[in-house]
Amino acid sequence: MRRMLSILAVLLLLPLVPVQAQVETPSWELGWESDVDDGVILDLDGNRWAVSHTLEIWVANNRPFELEVEIELELPSDAPLEAEIDSPITVAANANVTVEITLTGTTADEVRAFAPASAMVLTVTATEASQTNSGSTQEIEADLELPRVHRLEPNVPQAPNPFDAGTWIEMTLELNNMGNIRDAVTEAEAEVRSCPQLSVLGLEAVAGTVVEPTDVAGQAPEEVVLRLEASTSHPERTCEIRIIITSEGDGASRSTTVDVDVKAADPEDVVGDTNDVGTSDPSSPADDSPMPLPSSVLIVAVFLAFLRVPRRPENF
Repeated sequence: MRRMLSILAVLLLLPLVPVQAQVETPSWELGWESDVDDGVILDLDGNRWAVSHTLEIWVANNRPFELEVEIELELPSDAPLEAEIDSPITVAANANVTVEITLTGTTADEVRAFAPASAMVLTVTATEASQTNSGSTQEIEADLELPRVHRLEPNVPQAPNPFDAGTWIEMTLELNNMGNIRDAVTEAEAEVRSCPQLSVLGLEAVAGTVVEPTDVAGQAPEEVVLRLEASTSHPERTCEIRIIITSEGDGASRSTTVDVDVKAADPEDVVGDTNDVGTSDPSSPADDSPMPLPSSVLIVAVFLAFLRVPRRPENF
């Protein structure tokens, strides 16, 4: 009888053993405090190509004793980023803490050369190092991306040489894409100051030009040759030319300015052109050549000369 009672007692106590163990060793958790569900677009200074971004994680400890975890951060080998966190993390009993992860860029060239559409997976691994020495591990991830930067800039690498009125010269225009993604020119125009008789031709070939990121993987700027024409009546002066292009990527217009000297044509070589439209140069000196005498003055002069001629005596 006693033996049967002992067996029944053991059977009744067996279900309580796992419950007892579960109470003594409750779980701990690791998670994102920052919103990373749709990926993370990193904060980027596009002028310096510097990344500066902060993410937050939390660690919750539901145990009746202190928890300590070691945190490891991992990024792809080609990612132009560095990640830092204070580790290890100590969490008091029945408490939770929030910790920051700091993300910075490597070199400016590496950040700019990395395709903004490519996701970089940040892996956060937490390993328990508490008094239980169980060594349990938890892991979370987040997709990181660099933002798209558009900066299409025109440049004239060499100022054009002086040229004569009534002639033309060529000028090379560079299109530099200083962003991190392909761009295109939607519109190009020129503004000429002080020289309304100077024309800039060839801008229609600039619109629609596709430009890859300059200096990335050895990419050179795109070049377009423009033509400068000065009318035959163009005065001698320095002309300011401003070339303006508009980016398809961000819709912004950026410009460059260059000066060119136009020399006045030799008057003996100038042939009149009724279609030559322009304004006179207020700084040009007045014409000092003598004006022709009026016809009435010429007649009076001839008459006076006739009166002064002596007459011969008459013979009778």
